Amino acid sequence: MIDLDALHLGALGRQPKIFWVFVAVAVVAAGVIVVDSRASGPADVALPDTPASSGFSASNYDQGESSTTIPGCDAVVVPESGEFSGAYFRLEGGRYDHPRYPWFSGRKATALSDALVSALPAETAVEFATPGTFAFGAESAFRFGPVQGPTSDSSVGDGPTDDLSMFASSTAAGLLIRNGRGADVTVTISKSTAGVPPCVGGSLDRRQVAADGTVVDTKESTGEDGGRTAVVRTATAYASDGTTLQANASQFVSSDEAVSMSDLISLVSSSELRIGAAVPDGTRPPPLPCDTRVGSQDGPAVTRADADRIGRALDQARIRALRAVIALEQPLAPMQRSSLSHDSLCAAGTILTPGSEGVVTVAITGGQPLPEIPDAYDPTADRSVDTVRLPDRSMSERSKRGVRTVTVTRPSGTRVRISSTSAGELVTVGNLESIATAPGLDL
Repeated sequence: MIDLDALHLGALGRQPKIFWVFVAVAVVAAGVIVVDSRASGPADVALPDTPASSGFSASNYDQGESSTTIPGCDAVVVPESGEFSGAYFRLEGGRYDHPRYPWFSGRKATALSDALVSALPAETAVEFATPGTFAFGAESAFRFGPVQGPTSDSSVGDGPTDDLSMFASSTAAGLLIRNGRGADVTVTISKSTAGVPPCVGGSLDRRQVAADGTVVDTKESTGEDGGRTAVVRTATAYASDGTTLQANASQFVSSDEAVSMSDLISLVSSSELRIGAAVPDGTRPPPLPCDTRVGSQDGPAVTRADADRIGRALDQARIRALRAVIALEQPLAPMQRSSLSHDSLCAAGTILTPGSEGVVTVAITGGQPLPEIPDAYDPTADRSVDTVRLPDRSMSERSKRGVRTVTVTRPSGTRVRISSTSAGELVTVGNLESIATAPGLDL
């Protein structure tokens, strides 16, 4: 569970509870501007500088005045000075296909993620990063994560609310690059039956209504820190099917910015980025999570090209080693990069063969030292594995109990760990070692 016990949503005066429904989602989405969660790569990996990677704080941003007149708003709620209202809650870790949130599923997440990538501004590139995301801007390659929502003991405003699910949302994030400049972008989607919120002074700059009835609010704030100026732009769409879609981009101000307000408005206006949009036939569930930590983080930074190349080689090796033995729900490729790790790739697949159901997980890391064969008389040596030297001078560590696991460290420094939780003996340690020693897996 992500403990956000003190998540506090501002001294904006005494506001109607419906207002906090939308502000709560907005603050969670905006967390990307105050948290630097991207892994720091080696010196030869040049990523654009952004407010998140430079440690900008929310206190650096001018949130604007509580104007009584906002373009597109018939009436404006003006926060009363000296009064206080807020929301406090804890977010529990989410999962796909949660019964509390029937509007979301794994396949829905995949469809929305694909639609998001298609809706990103033209002539932009996405930094290669982990596909998953968490609250407050964990790095991601614009793939929607599971819904996260308040725990059952949470309260909002003056007390508990009957339906805390209205505060639940799924988030996708990433570093978007255009012309060498970068913007930290976060997109949050949620479902609400509360309708469009009132216009509150200081919370938006403009409101507009699209031809299909979707209401889009925009807000821009700027900040100064160390002589540098940054801007965070936010566009929030309230669609007729109950979708609330918010996109925000934080970047340093320049004459050639990565993401404009028009870009964000276009993105949130996409009809495919809606809770009610159909899931295309053949849409797969999201890839299984996988762990890449198989050694110290001092190898070369992995790239999208590395992931594609190794993914193809890995799938060929899997077919050769396990042909007519097991069937996977989907190929192990594409390889993923995990958060806070720049030198590792991983993949996981679900075994569907009756009597051998389970999961196969592969992790590959570069820059690792060759292990030594332990002294047979050393009482501190790990006796749960057999360590052997292979003909090509690679070292293989084969598990003797527990989950079947083989870890092969090559003379090149590439370490390949593959494990299987399958039942029975259809997947053997020998099968796993055959995959781990296959050609084409070096980083």
